[in-house]
Amino acid sequence: MTSCSGIPDDIKQKRANYEAAENAVPFPSGLVAKSPTERINVAEKLKRDSDANRLSYIYIIDHGLVVAHYVAKGKVSSSDSQLLPEQEYRDMCGDGCVDYQMVTAAGDDATYGDREPGIFFFTPEGMLVTTTLDYLQFDRPMKVNTPISLVADAN
Repeated sequence: MTSCSGIPDDIKQKRANYEAAENAVPFPSGLVAKSPTERINVAEKLKRDSDANRLSYIYIIDHGLVVAHYVAKGKVSSSDSQLLPEQEYRDMCGDGCVDYQMVTAAGDDATYGDREPGIFFFTPEGMLVTTTLDYLQFDRPMKVNTPISLVADAN
């Protein structure tokens, strides 16, 4: 039986935890963690990933061979990422009775269901590249000792 007396305490706590995480500073000061080196590494990666003008070199791999290479501007992103929350609280009563339940939310494209797999990134020229193949990412170009079977045409 569902109570109609307001938002349950556990839902209030989950919401408070969510809001605290949303407002958290991404680079906590002090040596709070047992492994500060890990925190330093994660903070550096976050700073690099947050640089929209950062160039990186992406090598797409299929069956152990480099099949394509690109210069990426900004971050390589998961195709499964979205801007909106994946779940939302909704009042299921709709008649003044408050019965909040967690339900699946629509995605950024206003549809439901799985999004496409893989990763995507943009080249400095603005070309969108999406793949489900494995990849390597570097801060500088790497020498490839095998022929590359797919090369992007900038035109």
